[in-house]
Amino acid sequence: MNPVFVSTRRRRRTAELGRLITVMCAVLLPSSIHGQSIDYGALEQLFKEPVTTSVNGSPQMASDVPATMEIITAEDIRRSGAKDIPGVLRHVGGIDTLEWGNDNVDIGVRGYDQAYSPRLLVLVDGRQVYADDYGYTPWSAVPVEICEIRQIEVIKGPNSALFGFNAVGGVINIVTFNPLYDSVNSISLAGGTQALGTGSAVATHKFGKKAAIRVSAGGNSNSDFSTPISAIEMDSPRKHQNRDAFNFDAVIRLNSKVLLGVEASHSDAHLNEMGPDYELVNAQYGTDSVKGQFTAESRFGLLQASVYTNWLRETVTPGFGNDPFHFNNRVTVAEVHDIFKLGTDHILRIAGEYRHNTENTTPTTGASVHYDLFAVSGMWNWKITSALSLTNALRVDQQSLGRDGIIPSGYPFTNSDWHRTFTEPTFNTGLVWKPRDTDSMRVMVSRGAELPSLNTGGAYLVVSPSYNFTGSPLVEPSAVINYEIGWDHVIAGPQVLLRASAFHQHSNNLLALEGEFIQTSGAIYELPSDIGSSDADGVELGLKGTLRKQYRWGVNYRPEAISDHFVPSAQNGALAVDFQHTTPHHLLNANLGWTNGKWEMDGYLKYQSATHGLQPTPEDETTLTPIAGFASLDGRVAYKITNRMKWDISGQNLSHASQIQTSGPAVERRVLGTMSFQF
Repeated sequence: MNPVFVSTRRRRRTAELGRLITVMCAVLLPSSIHGQSIDYGALEQLFKEPVTTSVNGSPQMASDVPATMEIITAEDIRRSGAKDIPGVLRHVGGIDTLEWGNDNVDIGVRGYDQAYSPRLLVLVDGRQVYADDYGYTPWSAVPVEICEIRQIEVIKGPNSALFGFNAVGGVINIVTFNPLYDSVNSISLAGGTQALGTGSAVATHKFGKKAAIRVSAGGNSNSDFSTPISAIEMDSPRKHQNRDAFNFDAVIRLNSKVLLGVEASHSDAHLNEMGPDYELVNAQYGTDSVKGQFTAESRFGLLQASVYTNWLRETVTPGFGNDPFHFNNRVTVAEVHDIFKLGTDHILRIAGEYRHNTENTTPTTGASVHYDLFAVSGMWNWKITSALSLTNALRVDQQSLGRDGIIPSGYPFTNSDWHRTFTEPTFNTGLVWKPRDTDSMRVMVSRGAELPSLNTGGAYLVVSPSYNFTGSPLVEPSAVINYEIGWDHVIAGPQVLLRASAFHQHSNNLLALEGEFIQTSGAIYELPSDIGSSDADGVELGLKGTLRKQYRWGVNYRPEAISDHFVPSAQNGALAVDFQHTTPHHLLNANLGWTNGKWEMDGYLKYQSATHGLQPTPEDETTLTPIAGFASLDGRVAYKITNRMKWDISGQNLSHASQIQTSGPAVERRVLGTMSFQF
């Protein structure tokens, strides 16, 4: 995340080349909306900084992107010393984290974080790893190893028109190394506190210039925190945790203008998890995915078609002696798009998407809930002048619901009640002005949409003598509109990059998983409920730089205020949703690093002001509980034994043996020692 500092003459030359290459790459390179098929290394050498293709489909420097984006490079990831992706993201400005356990973290962007956080879309090489059953990301089940990630792109604010629905708070786009251009071959072994043992391996093989494959595998085993859990909060006793994952990525050149990509992955994860009702449960995840992608350069532009299927198996043990819930979700996604240019100043993309998503009902079985979704979208990037560009994107999603199978006695709905169709438009507009080489200004307006999860839509079905619950076909999509301005400024003398942005968001039609009741002739059913809207205003300020080539540093600060407008029954967190009181008003991150020969050191400080968390009550509701302000310290020390062998020791929450950071159990100090080998 270090800024690039070059002379004015060099920056102008880089900018001129950059504009030329951007137009060339939009037509000649096999880029995609999420940009997994380009040679990032070559472009980084040209631009002298990390490059993204995620926003408009063509290579851009981060300062040219019509969105607020942070690019976390592979070097940043290595220096973080983190054992997983949430450990990397916790150091990024504007990121909220709720650390419930050793393997259980919820992540939000610009507040609005909660257990099973649904507002953040997460992608790996353009493929969704966001789980549609509950509508969130189970980070332990993401089938990618830290050492095969080229960069993590954090895009803040609603971006549904560019990335798809559910990108209402932001997007985490994980880009792995491309085996066609990058050779990554490594093994790492680590051990640490909480009985942690972990290992991972990545190997790349090239078949000349015609094809290449990358294979990765990894696993870990650990104990959860041992800090106390309240009796109300502890729905299941803690169990030992483990994870294993496998990932395969192949790229084949069919000819000079056509590429074929094949990906496959698998993961298993067993962990203790904070549920959406703020009770700790035992969870098991199994994921499988297969993807094929075809990219061709033609006289009509750059054409790309892809199809993938994700299988998700989730088993949740909700309480002592209770039977587990078995969620089985399958989603198939087919996408096609074309990127082309008109003249020298216009880049356009047109795209279409179809997805079929289905899940069985649980714990009452015998039925399934599903939907078919069709989407069309377009993007227009207009280079108005050499210093001014405008990007507009529009997407329209049409979702058709359905349900098949049994109808329990006294059930408030029939299968025909699911015969509903939603049409949801989203848009992104961004104006970027670069009055000089050292400044970049952005003005953005966007609207994002969050579709109801399958469980909210009816797959979660409890029928018992004492309690009945069902998801509902009546829930509506949520929408977020965002207004934002941003400014980047390079101070070349002291080698400093200033980033500033201010935003206002309005979220409408927010949902609680429970809260509405329907009386039928045979029973009373509890349903999800619409609880109202919310407004957020915030500022993000960041400074980062280098000093004497040996030191790197950064600091970022986010003040934010949220105002919820909920129905009376949902106020003060009674229905497991509260953003006004649970989002901290102040977040501060700082880092300092040093490199000298074979030694390398990095430290990270996080401060969060006093806030509140949600806890369950004996009446099966939730209530607010105060959380004092805190500061936590992470760190890493590394020594390069040889050019191919490195040792490092890293830790999280180093300043305290245990510390209360959420409404859940206190987090513990964690220390990890790692040996890594390059071959």
